[in-house]
Amino acid sequence: MRKRKTRILRLGLVGAAAVTLPVVWAGQAFADYAPQPNDIVGVGGDTPQFAVDFALNGDTGGDLGFDSTATVNRVVDFDATADGNARSAYTNSVTTGAASVALNPTDVLRAGDVPVQRVQSSGAAISALLADTASPETINYVFSASLPTAAQQTAAGTDGWTYLHVVQIGIDSVQVAADTTTNAPAGLSAADLVGIYKGTYTTWNAIPGNSSGSTATILPEIPPSGSSIFKTFTAALKAANGGTAVTLGSDVKTVEQNDPTAITASSSPANAIVPFSQARLNLWNDGYFHTPATVFPGSATPLTPGVSLLGGAVPGGGTSYTSAITDYIIYRQSDAADATPLEPGGTRNWVKSLFSDPSGPAPFFDLGPTQTLLTASGITPAYVDLGNVNATG
Repeated sequence: MRKRKTRILRLGLVGAAAVTLPVVWAGQAFADYAPQPNDIVGVGGDTPQFAVDFALNGDTGGDLGFDSTATVNRVVDFDATADGNARSAYTNSVTTGAASVALNPTDVLRAGDVPVQRVQSSGAAISALLADTASPETINYVFSASLPTAAQQTAAGTDGWTYLHVVQIGIDSVQVAADTTTNAPAGLSAADLVGIYKGTYTTWNAIPGNSSGSTATILPEIPPSGSSIFKTFTAALKAANGGTAVTLGSDVKTVEQNDPTAITASSSPANAIVPFSQARLNLWNDGYFHTPATVFPGSATPLTPGVSLLGGAVPGGGTSYTSAITDYIIYRQSDAADATPLEPGGTRNWVKSLFSDPSGPAPFFDLGPTQTLLTASGITPAYVDLGNVNATG
C-alpha cells in the first residue's frame, strides 16, 4: 500500500472577508470529481466562467443544465478561480512571516493525473489548448472572453481542418464601477478615463465640466494585464487616445478582476473606480453570492456588492464609457469529425451535441432552455457559430 503524504497550506482568500482555510493534498486521493477518460473537459477565463457553469450545471431557480441528462459521460468545466465566489487565493502573511503573494491553485484535469496549475484567464486557456498535443486530449474546449489571435490560429494548423473553431454564446459589457457612495460623477467618457488613467486628471474636479466636483484624489484601479477586462478596457483607452496606447499613471493600482471589494475594501472607496463586467455585477445583484464565513448550510442572506456602474450623464458631455465583450467557446475543428458519440448509443459526438452541428439539430448552447440558463448567469445570450476566426478578422 502506498504511503500517502499530507501537506497543509493555509490560504488567505481575498473577497468579501479575509478567511484562512486548510487545503490538503494526499497522494491520489482527490477531494473533487476528476473527469474520466470519456468525459469532456473545458478550462477558461474568469469573465465567462459562470455562463458555462450555469449552462452545464443548472441555476439556483431550478432550471437544469446539460449534465442533468448525462447517462454515462459528463461535461466538466474548471473555473478560472479556485473559489465559488470567484476570489483568488493568496498566502497568509501572518502564517508565513512573508509578504502575501498570489498562489497558483491546481486542478486534476483527468482521473489518475497529477495536479497541474489552474488555467486562470482566457488567453491562458487558449494557450493551454494549443499546448495539449497528446493523444487522447486532456482539454477538449475553452471558454473565453477573447478570440484567438492570428498567430494562435496559425499554430493550431494550416491544413484547413485543425483550426480553432469559435462559437459565440453571449454578450457582456465592460463598464466602470464605483462605490455606491462615490465622489465620481454619474458618468465618465472614454476621453475622461484616458485622462484619469494617464494621471492627467488626479482629482474629480479636474475632469472637464466637473469643476464643482469633489477635490478628493481619484484612485484608479485596473485588473491584471492578462485578463479580458484589462485588454478590452485598455483597447478602448487606446482608441480614445487617437490610436496611441495609454501609458498607465503611477497611481493606477492593479486589483482582482470583477471583485467588488477592490473598491469597497480599498483605501478610499468613495474615490476608487475600476472596469467591471456587467454580467458579473448582475450575478451579484441577483443574490448569487453568500458570505464564505458561514459554515454549511451557509448564510440565508446574500452578499451585496456595494458598487454600481457609472452610466449616467458625463459632466463635459458625450457618452459614458462602455465596451462590448463577448463570451466564446473554442475547440479544435478536427474534433468535429470525431466518430465517437458523446453517450453510448447516441448519434452525435460532443462537438455536435454541445456547440455546433451545421447539418443537424441545434446544439445544446443554441437551445431555448439554455438561453434561460445563460441569462441567469448575467450575460445576454447570443449564439453565433463563427467558425475559423481570430481577433483581427
